[in-house]
Amino acid sequence: MYSANGGPATKKQERKLALVFKHTSSNQHVAGIESLAYSQDTQSLYTACRDSIVKRWNVEAGQPKCVANYEGHTDWVNDVLLFQDKLVTCSSDRTVRIWQSNKQAGCLHNFQHHSDYVTCLAASTAAGRLVSAGLRGEVITYDMQTLQAYLLMPQPSNSSDQGGSTASSHDSGDAAAGSSGGAGAPSAAAPMRSVYALAANKAGTLVAAGTTEAYIRLVDPRSGQKVMKLKGHTDNVRCLLLNKEGTLLLSGSSDQTVRLWDLGQQRCTQTLNVHTDSVWCLAAAPDFSVIYSGGRDKALYVTHLAQRKAWLLAREQQPIRSIALAPGTSRLWVATTSSTVSGYDIPMGYGYVAWEQQQQQQLQLQQQGQQLTQHRLEQQQPPQPWSNGSAVADASQQAAAPLGPTADASNQAALAVTAAAAITAGNSVAPAVAASPVSSSAAAASVAASLGPRALGVSASGRHVFGLSSSMRLKHSQDHAAAHGEVALLTIPAVSIQGAPGLVALRVLADKRHILTQDTAGDVALWDVLAGRPVQQLGQVDIAEVERQLFQPLYFESWFTADVKLGALAVNLESPKCFAAEIYAMDLGAQDVPDDQKLNLGACLLRNALSKWAHGFSTLFLSGALLPGLDDPGAEQLPHFSNELPPAVMSTDASGCPWRLSCTSFTGREREGEDLPHWACAAVLRGVLPFVKELKAAFVLQPAEGSGLPSLLQSRLSAPRILQVMKVANYCVTKLAELNVSLCTHEVGMSLDTQLPAPTPAGQQQLQYLELTCNGWAVPYTLSVATVKKFIWRRSDDVVFHYRILDPNRPAPFPTFGPDNC
Repeated sequence: MYSANGGPATKKQERKLALVFKHTSSNQHVAGIESLAYSQDTQSLYTACRDSIVKRWNVEAGQPKCVANYEGHTDWVNDVLLFQDKLVTCSSDRTVRIWQSNKQAGCLHNFQHHSDYVTCLAASTAAGRLVSAGLRGEVITYDMQTLQAYLLMPQPSNSSDQGGSTASSHDSGDAAAGSSGGAGAPSAAAPMRSVYALAANKAGTLVAAGTTEAYIRLVDPRSGQKVMKLKGHTDNVRCLLLNKEGTLLLSGSSDQTVRLWDLGQQRCTQTLNVHTDSVWCLAAAPDFSVIYSGGRDKALYVTHLAQRKAWLLAREQQPIRSIALAPGTSRLWVATTSSTVSGYDIPMGYGYVAWEQQQQQQLQLQQQGQQLTQHRLEQQQPPQPWSNGSAVADASQQAAAPLGPTADASNQAALAVTAAAAITAGNSVAPAVAASPVSSSAAAASVAASLGPRALGVSASGRHVFGLSSSMRLKHSQDHAAAHGEVALLTIPAVSIQGAPGLVALRVLADKRHILTQDTAGDVALWDVLAGRPVQQLGQVDIAEVERQLFQPLYFESWFTADVKLGALAVNLESPKCFAAEIYAMDLGAQDVPDDQKLNLGACLLRNALSKWAHGFSTLFLSGALLPGLDDPGAEQLPHFSNELPPAVMSTDASGCPWRLSCTSFTGREREGEDLPHWACAAVLRGVLPFVKELKAAFVLQPAEGSGLPSLLQSRLSAPRILQVMKVANYCVTKLAELNVSLCTHEVGMSLDTQLPAPTPAGQQQLQYLELTCNGWAVPYTLSVATVKKFIWRRSDDVVFHYRILDPNRPAPFPTFGPDNC
């Protein structure tokens, strides 16, 4: 059995806590959709997203509606599949999770056996086996009854290729890619590296893994024995499909090709060159007669293998990441790197009629043909000629002809019935010939069909005419599309699941409280981190220019890191760094508080995030004791989260298992230290914060040269970093007064006109005022000590302030602050 303990030793990281803020409703994704899965009853579609959330949509009729959210992963969800009544997901957070598919509930089980991102899944339902794969070439199989995990790949080096055979691409299009590996193929001795594609047959006897070596490795999951290795692709294998019998394999690659493999013969039988960039996803009919493919070129193709023809079904605005064909219908769902999912209705004649439905139609046509043949024999009449003098085709042959990949079954049936009626009546009529295999309801498709299908172009020897190199193939494909007027059969989807624009850029402002974000639509918003929501929508503007406009000469220690990798704003906290910034309570909106009362920004954010948990925990285990900070008078005046869009909390438990939970979903039973980090619980429950030296700053007060003022008895001082210079000036005046030097202070703001005090009215005694300088510059009294050190002192040692009597005729030069000189 394979366990996490058996993997390579890794250094245990400090437990962190992150908050993910929402900027849209819970019924929308905010990042690219990585994978799709369809329920067998075709009523539900599951979408796995880069925003770390899986959603279930009711797509039975009308506009799809979100009916369930599965939150638990903390990174991109890379794949999703249904295993009986269970939903299985895998993520870049290195976990595989099992959920109840038909209801919104917590995670049922969590596998933590991968040492890196988990990229793909496959399942053999009949065998009760699940398979996952990811980076570092790890392929792990799970017994879904016992929930035990076994490592399939990589195997020990001493059994690297024993027990299996190596198959090459022997179709005439890739004869050069034989046992030598072909142009661009890696050496057989190279390490397996990562796996981005998996497939398994229904019986659970075969697992195929597509690797970054450009190989496809096939393994028997029961014994772990290697079966074969398929060579032919020249770049990463990105998607795989196995038929249920495990005899045919489809593969798509970054070499822009789709290949069909006969596993019995261990050879590639067809190579499709329809795409102009990496092929990322595949779907197919049960017998592989019709193939749907999409990829980085944003094109969705439908290919009929029997006739070796392909049509551009649709073209998306973003690269296509996943496609899902609804069982028994013509609806094809397409997911891209955007947050929107499109549903296309495949036109008649281009798609694949459901397997059971096609068999039933073909049986009906054969029965009609037998009836017509019997009728002719009874009438003993020769076939009647058509009006144009040509011989009548045998109606029974027309009726009994099997449906081709591009044939319209309904048109064929109508043609057979028309011919039968003409023979029975003994009349001479012209045959009903369908002008196009496309139904009349698909207007855009009929226009495209008149241009003819895109042939795959195979020479007599079978070599594809697109050329060997990617650049030649791309140019030929573009020239072919331009010359033949290739347009998409469908220009707009029949239905779509709209997502929200995801965030793609951010700027943390100088106050370390406000953040500018920009989404995929170009809209910029200003966020308040402590409130967890945007406080101002700025529209489609240049985020860099807005940052310049909002510049303030402020300095706060960086107490969090922020990112938008999930398409939403995430703030990451780590102790003790997250407690390194303070602010005066009055600056946060608190009233009737001492002017020197300080609040820790990290502690304020934690209280907002964990308030429901803390109050629940206090009720259950602390007899309802009051909580410092949360239950203090005036706490409701401080910024707090919105109940409409509550942020999500992400962290890891004591075993290292990642988790995600809405801050309104805590019950209070989450264990301190086990589920939540100790440092976060101590801050929220008891107000205990670790010592952080960055909260203090040392400075020196010295008389300016030639000022004639005495030195203070205590010249080196330590104070909070947020201490305003005005308080330093007042302290200096007070201590000078003890030395019989009488000076006054006045408000020195950020503008030059505040440097000098107001003129003394006539008849009143002229007052002398204190002037503080640093590095030869006059210091505005509204700045903090930390800001002076950052923008004026600009050194790592203690700030030195010089004091003197202000000379209105020769004041010290006043500094200028701006985004370019600070």
